[in-house]
Amino acid sequence: MKKACLLSVMLTAYLSLNAQDNIKISSPEVLFLNNIMTIRYDLTGCGTGDYINIKLIVLNAKGDTIKPVYVTGDIGSRINCGFGKKIEWNVARDSVIVNEEFEIQVTGNPVSQAVPAYLPVQKSISRSNILLSSAFLPGLGQKKATGRSGYIAFSGLVYGTAGASLFYYLQHSKYYNDYKIATGTERDNLYNKSVNYFNMSQYLLYGTAGIWAVNMIWSAAIPINENANKNMNVSLIKLPENGYLVSAKWTF
Repeated sequence: MKKACLLSVMLTAYLSLNAQDNIKISSPEVLFLNNIMTIRYDLTGCGTGDYINIKLIVLNAKGDTIKPVYVTGDIGSRINCGFGKKIEWNVARDSVIVNEEFEIQVTGNPVSQAVPAYLPVQKSISRSNILLSSAFLPGLGQKKATGRSGYIAFSGLVYGTAGASLFYYLQHSKYYNDYKIATGTERDNLYNKSVNYFNMSQYLLYGTAGIWAVNMIWSAAIPINENANKNMNVSLIKLPENGYLVSAKWTF
């Protein structure tokens, strides 16, 4: 077994928040075996949702700083409080020969959790955005421009008329197919029904196109209320274990 010759083990803890002045890092225990230096310590005085930024500093006998690269374990910016913390430093991989006196420093400072729980976002509305919205969902562009949800009902009129046109066209196709195999007066009746349903489907189709055109002209001319988007909010929420969650909410 090889042992490192250590003159002193120094503990330094930098606390940036007054509420966390009771955070303690115990005196490290150092063991060197098979080119692995193991530093054990306890971290106490903080809550389960608190994180401490732990750093390992090594000084040689001349006072020069050695920056360990090949380190693993309880080191870094997301270390929770607890007992039995361990840092392992692969001295050989860092090309450090342990034949002199070292000073080991374990330092820590709280990681700030001060994140706004709510960030209001004011999003500007462009004319192109209004037109594009109304092209896919009639009334949506007007809703964005004014902030009034009632305009969405306009899409019901457009799609309702289009659906009725499709229904009459399918009925026309049915009667026309029946007409081709019918005989006598029934054949004439089926033909007339086929023509009537076809004409009705066309009228409704033209009506759909006309309503859609009015919708687009309306979207191009409607004044834009800059406060129409005031009900759209974006929240940035701090999660204790998994970082941040961004959520968007629209109030109609």
